[in-house]
Amino acid sequence: MLVVTVLVVLATCFLWYMGYFSSLKIEDKEEGGYMVVGKEVIGPYSDVGKHMFDVDNKLRELGINSTKGFGIYYNDPNTTPKEKCRSLVGNIVEIKDLEKIKNLQLDGFKKDSIPVAKAVVSEFPIKNTISYMIGPMKVYPKFSQYMTERNYKPVLSFEIYDMAQKKIIFVMQYSN
Repeated sequence: MLVVTVLVVLATCFLWYMGYFSSLKIEDKEEGGYMVVGKEVIGPYSDVGKHMFDVDNKLRELGINSTKGFGIYYNDPNTTPKEKCRSLVGNIVEIKDLEKIKNLQLDGFKKDSIPVAKAVVSEFPIKNTISYMIGPMKVYPKFSQYMTERNYKPVLSFEIYDMAQKKIIFVMQYSN
């Protein structure tokens, strides 16, 4: 019994440290306006990390360093079979690199932009790699509730991985 109690206490402390029990602040604001370079992926969202590293490594080889990654997630993984989930993942191009990126041929990668639009936005801290699993489990159900209450229709869902600030910014653009 003592072992079970200790394990429960340790698990609770770990989840508290990870931010699982913290309250979420959801904001309505305009979000977007990013130039991105990414890789289109079809398959489980849990597998996109390796593709993000591929994009980041290639851009660094070309002298383009970014502190922000992104993931655009086109399908709801609750209603789409995981092997059919589509995403675009990679790096947000910083203003200083916009001219460089225009002239580059990036075989296998896609240059695109994320337009500015009305969105619900929330942040979650990056403590370690488990943050990338706990964050979505915590944020997306709250987004769903918040948007249903306001009759918002989702248009585009994306996440920004701000490595300098150690946070994930969850964004769900919507229409009324």
